Amino acid sequence: MLLSRLQSQLADFYAAPIPYDVYDFLITDRDTAAALTPSGAPTGNRERLLVRDGEDLELSLFIDAALLAALDVDDPIVSLHEGNLADFLVAVEGVSHLQYLIFRAGLQQPVSLLELELQAEVDKYVTSAELLSSQCDNRHIPSALHARLFEDVSFDASLPPAAQLRYVAANRLAARYCHALRRRYPGHHHQKSFVRDLRDFYRMSEGRKVRHIMTLD
Repeated sequence: MLLSRLQSQLADFYAAPIPYDVYDFLITDRDTAAALTPSGAPTGNRERLLVRDGEDLELSLFIDAALLAALDVDDPIVSLHEGNLADFLVAVEGVSHLQYLIFRAGLQQPVSLLELELQAEVDKYVTSAELLSSQCDNRHIPSALHARLFEDVSFDASLPPAAQLRYVAANRLAARYCHALRRRYPGHHHQKSFVRDLRDFYRMSEGRKVRHIMTLD
């Protein structure tokens, strides 16, 4: 199934396995997800990670049923294109959030909301690049991908200002990091050093990630 394949891809790529499957946490019904969403939090989005941090960490991942049904019909694993890219990125974001939070929790390390969004932005680029290159005859990553993911974007104006700032910051930081990856590793996934760079980044704290990105040209 698509979400499990995405989870496996991220876990393998970052050498960061977790002992759970994404479908164990999945909610696809909007009403159920809305009932579990904290009061005042947005409920109109098509993906959100629901977290209750008490004595035990309780998690649910909502991804809209209609979105998943569309990806079943137009499978991005077979062909990723402009028609299914937006839905695919939503699915990657949800899996990324769940995977990263559980991985960090297993290490007893805290995770901020900015970290979750920043890592998801990087994961969307890496996952899309891997798929697109595998589907191209020349196995090259389309040069327009970076601009499509980081420049051709908009942000929900109804979000609270703090959330708006967080999403904008995550987008800009990830854009700078992925731009540096494109320049330093033209072959991307064909280079061991590319994978090593991303695995090191995955394990950094929020502060270290931001400082690292700001040193990049």
